[in-house]
Amino acid sequence: MEQAALRSTVIDFLNAHRKAVFSILDEQGLPTTSLMLYVIDDDMNVYFGTRKAFSKYGHLTENNVVSLSVIEEVLDPLKVVDMRGEVEELTPEVQEEMYAYFKSKNPSKYYVEGAEDFVMFKLTPHFVRWLDAGSGELAIVDLDL
Repeated sequence: MEQAALRSTVIDFLNAHRKAVFSILDEQGLPTTSLMLYVIDDDMNVYFGTRKAFSKYGHLTENNVVSLSVIEEVLDPLKVVDMRGEVEELTPEVQEEMYAYFKSKNPSKYYVEGAEDFVMFKLTPHFVRWLDAGSGELAIVDLDL
């Protein structure tokens, strides 16, 4: 698959899903996972939120490299996007705008919504891999970023 078509396929797949498993490092450098609601923009930046009171906030600010997986929620065929990149906390001004964007694209009930210590992050991807077994054979392709 050519890179432009692959990029479009990956963006469509990510836009069709709203939950990802994030892998981050804890305070001891050990991997930990967390289910997160997310949205993406046209540049494949991922936006998500959490609370400062949650341990993941401290983990993200200590080590801003994140890996995430979005998995098709059917047994077969296997379709997965794996992504890795760096996160940055959004400023309050940008957060307000991005939260409105988030809610327009992801109508899921957001359990941390309205918390005084709510913050949003932007993940800028440095690596994206597409796994697709829709043809009966598993294709694994890295996206050029």
